[in-house]
Amino acid sequence: MEIVIPDMTCGGCAKAVANALSRVDPTARIDIDVPIKIARITSALPQERLIEAIEAAGFHPSRAS
Repeated sequence: MEIVIPDMTCGGCAKAVANALSRVDPTARIDIDVPIKIARITSALPQERLIEAIEAAGFHPSRAS
């Protein structure tokens, strides 16, 4: 799944997002593309749970269209 994170602007942001996702699903595959502000995630968890984890890290994610 892809999640857009408009306020992810740097490598530090990407690391914070990856850490937040890894905490809720340690087995998730996470690929973050900072220039286009998208996180591609392979996880058994529902997208809403992943979005909640990113929000808890202080970001404002949305589903990719």
